Amino acid sequence: QIKSQQSEVTRILDGKNIKYELVDISQDYALREEMRAKAGNPKAIPPQIVNGDQYCGDYELFVEAVEQNTLREFLKLA
Repeated sequence: QIKSQQSEVTRILDGKNIKYELVDISQDYALREEMRAKAGNPKAIPPQIVNGDQYCGDYELFVEAVEQNTLREFLKLA
């Protein structure tokens, strides 16, 4: 499920020509803890969307922003 959600996020970002960087947290405990700290949730699982140091939200919020046509605001690009 995580992989399919990640693929959906990257497909949408690619389709809208929004540049991003994927961070693989699977092999690095420190990166996983950093993601959870930014999300404010000790049990957060990927994908979590962050713009620099600004936490944007999780997959569900990402999809909601796409459906409501507020993706740029969600990603803190507007």
